[in-house]
Amino acid sequence: MRIFFSYMQKKKNKKDLMKQVIIVDDEPDLLITIRAGFEKNDRFQLMTAGNGMEALDILENNIIDLVVTDLRMPKMDGIELLAAMSQSFPEIPSIVMTAFGTSGLEQQLRKAGTLNLLEKPLDIDTLELAINNALDFYHDSVGGPKLDIFLQLIAMEKKTVHLKVFDGKNRHGSFFFRKGYLIDAEQGDLTGDEAVLDMLEWQGIKLSMKEFCPSTVSSNLSDEQSQLMPLFFGMPYHKELTGDVNPLDKVRHEFARIQKKNEQTQIQN
Repeated sequence: MRIFFSYMQKKKNKKDLMKQVIIVDDEPDLLITIRAGFEKNDRFQLMTAGNGMEALDILENNIIDLVVTDLRMPKMDGIELLAAMSQSFPEIPSIVMTAFGTSGLEQQLRKAGTLNLLEKPLDIDTLELAINNALDFYHDSVGGPKLDIFLQLIAMEKKTVHLKVFDGKNRHGSFFFRKGYLIDAEQGDLTGDEAVLDMLEWQGIKLSMKEFCPSTVSSNLSDEQSQLMPLFFGMPYHKELTGDVNPLDKVRHEFARIQKKNEQTQIQN
């Protein structure tokens, strides 16, 4: 009896030490396949949700270490889920699953490596490696949302939204997207691309997102589109990819060059 009790206690303790991971996808067959693929996994336990609302319910009632989410789902999609997590669960890291199309932006983002994306259809080994890497990477660090990731996801999904950003210093700002194109940004006295550059420096952000009518927003950007965002998407942004002290400086430098060129063109005309 003592031997049996000791065995069960060790098994329980081992289970308690396992990480908790949520897979969020609206395809039941895919969730069944993933569950079966990780049935013998001894590092983390899987929970599944069919949309963002179900995932939030799980997050509210469990200690979760990682969220792996699809983007396009009913009721609450992946981007809305990530925005909600930034407010209530900013410490939990995430991985995004997506089925890449032929969009040039999608391919550009993937080549730049600025998004932690998994391409569908999923390979179980690839998914397991990504989950393990994420759990290792965030073991001693804070997860939290990254503003650059949200901007890229909104552009990639061609959303028409008003994204509000809040930081830990009581600052707030707004991004306005029309079908994935940034048409304006506001922060304090700054507008347009200057506001974008300022907010990209913020840390510890929280996000809220809602749909809006583009006709109610007058653009403060040249040609009613951001000149900064294509630069931002076109080069690796994270330090671990570039090795720079502040990779955003590259974007600032190129943006300043383009602005100067535009000013010279206007003078000549």
